Parts: sequence; C-alpha cells; structure tokens
Amino acid sequence: MRKQAKRSISKILALLLTLCLTAGVLPALEPAYAASEFKYASPFKKTGNSTYYHKAKYAGNLIVNGVDISDWQSKNCRFDDAKKDGVDFAIMRVTYSSYSKKNLTMHNDDKFYTQYKNAKANGVMTGVYVFSQAKNKSEGIKEATFAINRLKALGIGPKDLNLPVYMDYEFAGGVLGRMHGIKRTAATNAAVAFCNTIKAAGYQPGIYANTTFFGSYITTKQLASDVDLWCAQYYNRNQSAVNYSKWQYSSSARIDGMLSYTGLQGKIDANFWYLNKKEAKSSVVTKICGKTTLSVNDAKAPKFKLYNDKNLLKEGTDYTVGGIRNNAVGNGYAYIRGIGKYGGYALIPLKIVKETEGSDDTAITCANYLTKASAEKSQYIVVPEISYTVGSTYVVQDYLNMRKGAGTKYKRVRRSKLSKSMKKKCKSGRYAVLKPGAKVKCKKVSGNWIKISGGWICCRMGDEIYVK
Repeated sequence: MRKQAKRSISKILALLLTLCLTAGVLPALEPAYAASEFKYASPFKKTGNSTYYHKAKYAGNLIVNGVDISDWQSKNCRFDDAKKDGVDFAIMRVTYSSYSKKNLTMHNDDKFYTQYKNAKANGVMTGVYVFSQAKNKSEGIKEATFAINRLKALGIGPKDLNLPVYMDYEFAGGVLGRMHGIKRTAATNAAVAFCNTIKAAGYQPGIYANTTFFGSYITTKQLASDVDLWCAQYYNRNQSAVNYSKWQYSSSARIDGMLSYTGLQGKIDANFWYLNKKEAKSSVVTKICGKTTLSVNDAKAPKFKLYNDKNLLKEGTDYTVGGIRNNAVGNGYAYIRGIGKYGGYALIPLKIVKETEGSDDTAITCANYLTKASAEKSQYIVVPEISYTVGSTYVVQDYLNMRKGAGTKYKRVRRSKLSKSMKKKCKSGRYAVLKPGAKVKCKKVSGNWIKISGGWICCRMGDEIYVK
C-alpha cells in the first residue's frame, strides 16, 4: 500500500528498507516447490511473477481477484474496464494517520468517496481500510472511531460494504516513524481495540499486515474468530502461518482502468481472496431462492430472496449481494454476505448466457437449509459466523483430539487422565478423542480453541466448523 510522499533522502532510504520488510519481499529460505501447494496465476499483467503457489488448505476454494487503492490512484479510475479485466473487489483507503508526528494525527482520504461510488456503480464489491499508526489501545479506538464517523457521514453503513473494515497496520518512515520501537503487546492491544470498535458499530473487522508484522507484532490468537486477516507478501508464495483469507501479492499490477494519481495507467496492489466452496449448514438462513441461469445484463446485479423460516429477509438490511466473474457469458458466482445476526456468506454458482437464449424463462431454484441432508444436496454454500463464550455449552461435530494447550504443538491428552464423565464422551483408546454429539462447557477461549474439562479442543479451521 503506497502512503505519503517523503521529504528527504534519508527518509526515502529508511522507507525503502521498511517497505522491503512491510511487503515481505525478502523471502525466507524454503524449498523451491512444495508438493502440497497448487498453482494459480494472477489474471493481471506485470505483477512481478508469472505463477503463484497457494497452500494446500486453499485447494478447492474459489479464488477471487481484486485490488486495493488510495489517493495514490486517480479518482477517475474506470471500474467498468477494471471489472472486465478481472477486478471483482476493491478495498479502498477511507482514512489514514500520519507517521511523522509525535501525536496521532488522522486524515480523510479525499479520493475515497468518488472511487467508492464508481466501484459500486460498476458491480465491483467494496471494502475499506484505515492506514494505522496506533501505538496503543486508546489510539486504536481513536482511529476506528474516526473511520466509522466518516463512513456514517458519507451514508456508508455495514449494509453497503461486501468486505470488512481493515486496520492497515505497518511500519512507515523507518526510524523516524512514530511506531518505531513498538512492542508486540502494545501492537496487539491496538489491533484488538480497533477491531472491537469496528464490530461494535456493526461493521465486520479485519487486519492487514505483512508476514513480518503478523509474525512479530500481532498475537492473532487474541483476535476474535470473526476478524478477517489479510496478509501481504510480494513473492510467488505466502509464507505466513496466520489463517489469512486474502493475500496481497503484488504492488505492480497493470490493470485496465486503474490509473495513477497522474491519470495514467499505474502500478496497483493486487490481491487474491480465498472463498471456501464446501457446503455448510446455516442455522439462521433457512432458504435461498433465485435464478441461477441469467442473461449478461441480469447477471450484473443478481437477485435472490433469503428466508429465516417463513420470514423474508431484506436485501441491504439483512444481507448484501455481490458478483464474481459475472460480467460476461460463462460461469460466475453470486456472493451473498449476511449482516449482523445473519452473519456468514453464501456462494451461488451462476450460468451466464446471451440475451437471446431466453434466460428470463429460467425457473427459480430454492435451496433449503432446514436439515443437514438438504444442505448436503444443495449447490449453495452457507458458512455461519460462530464465536465462543466462556460458560456456554457446545456440541462437538466431529472426532476431536484433546490437547494440553491451545494448538497442535501441544501434546495430546491421555484418556486415563480424564474424569469418569469425560471418558464417556470419548472413544476408547489411549488418547482422549471426543465423539460427535458430545456436549462440552467452555472454560476459556484462545483464538479458534476452547478449554474444556481435561484439555483444549480446536473449534474451527478456516470454514470447517468442529464445535457448534
């Protein structure tokens, strides 16, 4: 992400070193190619690499292509051309903090609203980011509040965004920057406070950082499970260990319609977004109805009806609908994101045909989520938002190993060490393995892990839910 102009040679040199760390362009030693990875190339020109390798856990995911921009890009970016060139989402800077001041100074990105309106008008899904220089909890809250106030002043609520409000957390200005010397605890506290403030206002929170910053300055297990992680590394693979859903892989993409502040085609930040295509049951949305074969014109703004039992939900209040690869004849997707208590998302495959193929006569299809059986037969995907609360009781959905700590690095718990009641909830054997249907009470939460009587269990990984 490009930030503010520098005013001296020393600042420029310091910034260059910082950017190398910020973008993660200095790769660590690793094998040339891991057999568990898979290839997926960027659709954009001149990104720095011709092929990108993705972790095996993302195999089968829908990979969505997008950009992030700020006032370094022209307010006259042509999002109609960008959409045709493969841009399905744009994350735009709404506010930013100065890095060369002792006191936290926050500003509006003057080009944001024009860029946002143009993206929305051309069917590009939108999210926003806040360039942060917060050094502690109170400053994280200030930055989040400043951004929320601006979004509300512009009439942009949670219903208007398809993607989260991200805290863009990184060093800037080298040793002259205000964040120089920050400690992990302070940075983590600022990130948690930012996300909590964003969520309290009804928006989905997220954190952007590079591989180094995530690894050294943010303890991600202290973030709530619904905080979306967006990780930067300008390399042909992302080496971060965090469970990111988006990867910023380049700052040099050439994309039709994406212009620099001079009005010419510029170098643009490019991103992959991983969307899990596996089917999952939703306990809130019980039915989705709509046409899945659409004309080119209709596919630009696909329409669906969502139900909670017999209650018809309202688009723009309870959910938003975005489009992926939906501007030309072929196969695309509708991305439905729930708002507030409806949470989660649905990913619906679309067949896009010419106007002359009579798509208006296509029957409306409904998918039911009332039972697990009907969900498994459905072509749709609904991933519910789940958080875990100390004192609450949950039901185990799969065979789960119990461990001595919150993570797979901890040893497994021996079944002989459990109480009599807990042994009954486990299958027979040397180690404690909980059986599906076992009810457990949460004693402590650490990221995606909860502590129960006798040990810890993993509740979810990516879009796989193991405890509900």
